[in-house]
Amino acid sequence: MTFHDTPHGTDVFGSHWNCQCDKCEPRRKAVHRLVDSFSQIPARWIEKLSHDSDLDGPIALPMWGTLFAPNNPADVSNITNLLKKFEPNIDNDEMATLALSGWQEVADTGIYAREFDDELLLGIHGAGYDFYDHHWSKLYDALGYQWHD
Repeated sequence: MTFHDTPHGTDVFGSHWNCQCDKCEPRRKAVHRLVDSFSQIPARWIEKLSHDSDLDGPIALPMWGTLFAPNNPADVSNITNLLKKFEPNIDNDEMATLALSGWQEVADTGIYAREFDDELLLGIHGAGYDFYDHHWSKLYDALGYQWHD
């Protein structure tokens, strides 16, 4: 049984992200520690830089207005090893544009990554839900971190 399969502390949505038990709280804090170690960059800065760069045109950006840059070289390497090209649904122009702009999915996390100016940038193409529960905790798992133990 994986962490996400455990029935304890679930809310009406079947999530235990806000559970305060001795098992869930340390893990939640560890996921927050991972994300807090990333630099947060306003997407509009990258958009402006991409207009001023040697690229053929501006790069497409994920929907959420903040991009994240891992600062730890080990995180960058581990995340890079998880990258996979994704095949966007042809009915979804936004995802096709992301794929054509060089974004790749980080494992099955719903987080997208792309190099820009020798930095690995992470972005989430979504809004209106808990990113920690739906994306960052999946990244923590995909990286194999056990900081909560």
